[in-house]
Amino acid sequence: MRMGTLVLFCLLVPVIALATQQDVPKPKKVLTPEQQKYQLELKTVRDESNRLRSKAKRAFDAEMERGKKDACPDAKSTLQINVCLDHEKKTTEGNYRAYTEAIRATLGLKEPGFPGIEPPQRGPSGPILTPEQLVDEFDKTERLWESYRDSQCTAAFHQFGGGTAAPASQMECEQRLIRGHMRDLDSVYGLMLHN
Repeated sequence: MRMGTLVLFCLLVPVIALATQQDVPKPKKVLTPEQQKYQLELKTVRDESNRLRSKAKRAFDAEMERGKKDACPDAKSTLQINVCLDHEKKTTEGNYRAYTEAIRATLGLKEPGFPGIEPPQRGPSGPILTPEQLVDEFDKTERLWESYRDSQCTAAFHQFGGGTAAPASQMECEQRLIRGHMRDLDSVYGLMLHN
């Protein structure tokens, strides 16, 4: 009987100790002014990032939805087709601008540094680019892509040897390439845009 009481006592002591520890209120951590400033700055940057991601998503979704529909189903003549495609292309370019501006602005956001800790300059696979370097890289790739788009769609124009279908061919090419490029950007920057 004494052995049973001793075993029971040994089992209950940790349970009683744990129960009394849970009743003791833990003191609240008081943040330093630097930590409070850091938290406020971080919240501001994250709120802006969320706003930009939302803007990018709206532009991307709107353009992908538009791409599922026939652009000019009621156009009957070459002139009507050209006028309609010009309007459609301008809408696509507006969505593209909104999308790329949101990506570029998000890349340029600079998160505040945690007080007293230097951010790393290198990761396991190489240097960590600054926001300025990321924006420069984005601008460079966009200029290269725009040159490609212009060359391709000029070639589409020239396939009609100066005929009336040449403008429609060029505008359709531009619209198709812009949508494809938006999908490409979504795959490259998807982690940043969707998380």
